[in-house]
Amino acid sequence: MSVPTAICFDMDGVLVQSEDHWVRLQREHILPTVAPDDDIPLSAITGRDYTEVYPDLDGEYELAVTREEYERLFEEAGTEIYGDHATMLAGVDDLLADLREAGISLALTTSAPWDWIDVIEERFGLLHHFDAAISAQDIDGPGKPEPNIYERGASELGVEPAECWAVEDSQAGARAAVAAGMTVVGFQGDGAETELPMVHHLASDAAELRDVLVG
Repeated sequence: MSVPTAICFDMDGVLVQSEDHWVRLQREHILPTVAPDDDIPLSAITGRDYTEVYPDLDGEYELAVTREEYERLFEEAGTEIYGDHATMLAGVDDLLADLREAGISLALTTSAPWDWIDVIEERFGLLHHFDAAISAQDIDGPGKPEPNIYERGASELGVEPAECWAVEDSQAGARAAVAAGMTVVGFQGDGAETELPMVHHLASDAAELRDVLVG
């Protein structure tokens, strides 16, 4: 297996263990509030920039809230999850430090807005590991599952997408990285029910992820 020269990491569900909390709040509160008479699947929103999703849902489901109310539900949930509940992937600091020591460039490429990234940074001090950090807010164009954020990540690391790997846990994110031309590692440690048939490698927990990336 070839060794990457650069890696783009998704944040939620990979480095930051938040997906169980998002799933709970989406199933129990957000989606029943947004569409009480419809059953919106989690896959319709997982891994995407929440500020882009409303028009797609509005075209397919009977929504009971405005776009502003929809976004407020996510903003309140994000404040709770990142401030109180989210934890870091086991061994993440050692993993990222070892990748940097091996000469691999690293980028954070996340659909999360900077307000949420900043909370994670304040709590855990994550960003010093990365050569670049890119939020969907920084992209002039659609977010995941479109490839823009991964193309931007490769560009900021000074490599072609084909030279870069991506680590993703959602179908939207994995499709974005594949569309950009990257080798994609699917991580199922925080939301293992997600099927990722499009990825090139799979890791089910932190130890397997380390094996795939470091060897």
